[in-house]
Amino acid sequence: MSIVKTFPDILLQRAQSDAASTAYRFFQGGSLVPETLSFHEVWAESAALAALMQSRGLAGERVLLTCKSQRHFVIAFFACLLAGAVAVPTALPRRSALQERLQVLSRDADFRALICDSDDVQPSHFHDARAITDTIDMRSWSQAADRGHWAERWVSPKLAAHDLAFLQYTSGSTGDPKGVMVSHGNLVSNCLAIAEGMGLDATSSVFTALPLFHDMGLIGGVLQSMYSGCSASCMSPAEFVQYPERWLQIISRFGITTSGGPNFMYQLAAQSIKPEQMAGLDLSTWSVAFCGAEPIRPEAITDFIRKFEPVGFRPQSFYACYGMAESTLFITGAQCGAGLQVDQREESSIVGCGHPRHDTELAIVDPDSCRRVAEGVVGEIWVRGSSVAQGYWRRSELTEQYFGATIACEEPLHYLRTGDLGYVSGGELFVSGRLKDLIIHYGKKYLPQDIENEAERNHIALRESGGGAFCVADGGKQRTVLVFELKREWLRRHDEWPEVAATVRSAVLASLGLTLDEVLFIKPGALPRTSSGKVRRNQCRIDYLEGALARAEAP
Repeated sequence: MSIVKTFPDILLQRAQSDAASTAYRFFQGGSLVPETLSFHEVWAESAALAALMQSRGLAGERVLLTCKSQRHFVIAFFACLLAGAVAVPTALPRRSALQERLQVLSRDADFRALICDSDDVQPSHFHDARAITDTIDMRSWSQAADRGHWAERWVSPKLAAHDLAFLQYTSGSTGDPKGVMVSHGNLVSNCLAIAEGMGLDATSSVFTALPLFHDMGLIGGVLQSMYSGCSASCMSPAEFVQYPERWLQIISRFGITTSGGPNFMYQLAAQSIKPEQMAGLDLSTWSVAFCGAEPIRPEAITDFIRKFEPVGFRPQSFYACYGMAESTLFITGAQCGAGLQVDQREESSIVGCGHPRHDTELAIVDPDSCRRVAEGVVGEIWVRGSSVAQGYWRRSELTEQYFGATIACEEPLHYLRTGDLGYVSGGELFVSGRLKDLIIHYGKKYLPQDIENEAERNHIALRESGGGAFCVADGGKQRTVLVFELKREWLRRHDEWPEVAATVRSAVLASLGLTLDEVLFIKPGALPRTSSGKVRRNQCRIDYLEGALARAEAP
């Protein structure tokens, strides 16, 4: 498929050429019978809402988008693109942390309108409700008698590739969320890279159980399928966590070719799905099982393969990839059919994340000297290409710092500094950690995930992927702290906690040569995480210093 300038062009093209074909399936509850939308229905409903938005003068304005219904979200997001408005997607504020995040977005994005389908979000909830001049409730709009006539009033917006499409607020794993300015050109370019890397076309079928307001679910699921002209199936993350077997049942029943998510999805499925829930599964159509967004743990993928290979899952279908919101989404991806590629470095097993696609270029750079390092040497990952976003909304200094980097002693080309550490071997990228998360102890550098993984594998009391390691200053000295969630059944076994801590300390010392100054146990679910499930180690450190962590306490 040739590059089309913007998604409004693509939506119209799909509605004309593939009108009756299934565009989206939405699964809810225990039923595997989905609600569906054809390409024409997506176009008609989105264009109608877009016309309403245009009539209210919302073209070019920022519009907060937060919906409980995935169907409502998809229609509303496409409507923003068709209206020429700038969508600001975010999660429903059902927890206090998300309510605080919503206030941050309100102040930063300064949106004028609100699209929602829940009483949990109303204009009066924001610090400056007077700035919100329009609210569209998708519940009432979807029942409006005159909705069908609005599509005829839609006017195609005059959009260029550099025009802003939406603000993707970062998950805030290392600080306050920042609005990444993603253009219409960025979206099309990144979808081209994903299609090229994963071999997607109109014969493919995509499934996502990721948050649709987050880049991996939004671009990798909703937009990518529209770009490629294939169907996409969606299930809520909450339902996946509660019923992970439905993920594989849907793949089996609907012949899904492309699906995946962060490491924890594979880990949860391998550990939680019972043999009787695998009856009748056929995973032979699943050709791209992508994994990204957080460090990939080879043992988790190996466990998944071992468990589901008997029902048709092929080891070579595993597809490691690397990306971030600042580059729209996708940066590198494995070769289709290559399977898991692991490099052993000292105490770490690092999974290869493939090669850049389309026009994306990588450089591994010393973060201090800004000089390119030799192949195989760890440095900061720098990226350039048409998928790299325009910068951070209203943060010119940060934009210059992170999006305007140049390599010393080379042609002054602008790169995005990812803040991730990695190296290239044989042309393949291996991601080893976050620059800001590095723990430096007596001059030696440690990756926090190495400490967390070593602790977890040495005692069954610790929750899977439930730890955060970091350093704090203490009277001119640095103390290394490990915070870890206990499994629920271990909350009552407080007499054994000292033994658990001692085992963890001994294991980390023996394996990594690092002495832990403190091991702190917290309640299940208390570890600060991003919307995509990544550990917010900096927030964990802040909460630790403020005494705000929900400690596990003996009765």
